[in-house]
Amino acid sequence: MRKIIIAPTTLQDTAPIEYIEATAAAGYDGIGLRVHRFARLPFHPVVGDAALIRDMKSRIADGGLDVFDLYSFYLQPDTDRGEFCARDGALCPSFGAKYATVMGADEDWPRQRDNFVRTCDLAAQFGLTCSLEFAVIRPLATLPQTVRLITEAKREAVICVDPLHLARSGGSPADVKALDAKYFPYAQISDGILDPGEPIRRCSASSGSARRRDAGDGTLPLRELLAALPPLTFRSASSCRIRSRRAHSVRDWAKTHARQARATSSRGGDACFASPLRSSSRSRPARHPRSIPRGR
Repeated sequence: MRKIIIAPTTLQDTAPIEYIEATAAAGYDGIGLRVHRFARLPFHPVVGDAALIRDMKSRIADGGLDVFDLYSFYLQPDTDRGEFCARDGALCPSFGAKYATVMGADEDWPRQRDNFVRTCDLAAQFGLTCSLEFAVIRPLATLPQTVRLITEAKREAVICVDPLHLARSGGSPADVKALDAKYFPYAQISDGILDPGEPIRRCSASSGSARRRDAGDGTLPLRELLAALPPLTFRSASSCRIRSRRAHSVRDWAKTHARQARATSSRGGDACFASPLRSSSRSRPARHPRSIPRGR
């Protein structure tokens, strides 16, 4: 049976201890942790709080959870690699995380590539592998661009495929299947509906978040994507981005999406990564520059 790993975007407005407890109660096999601030998302600081870190480690162990990855590091023109090294990276040996989630948000390709090289090297010092996520809301917008970045960097790195971003960028399960399986130790289980005029195949300021759906509730070719991914190393994430606090308790929300992720992932693969979708019917207009990442 596949493993289900929760992403911090599933319960992004929840404090660390409550998030860990809800994850364990919902029956997840592992957990992702947000340790790096992003201005547009809720953030509960962890780095530097020794008492909180001890409590988190204790709850993670009690819940039988593996720490899967750390969120999220952006390749921007002003990327602060020193901060990643000194602050965020120092947590990795402590929590035993496997991956650092990285987003490409710099329109200057050579600078983005060089920053990625340095980020990979720094992450490796703490036992982390960089995991790239592409999205049309950022300059690193497509699967071919992401493969190119890894190839040019000449570093060990992997790719986490978000089904909605794959579809929005014009990609397909066949494109995934054509690549070396080494790129895909895990993927995200999510669903959605494309906006009029999509696929986009280029960087777009529109996030399309209102078009996200719970796994199985959209029109994306999830079954084909599951079949295209490596059968023994597959991990996925149900992709409901923002929980409606008014409609669900933290634990009920986590349990609901754990069940959905398991049901969807039973069609093929080995491990799944879960991160539920925006349940509010309202969408907000994008107000950010093309080169600024959003939503992770």
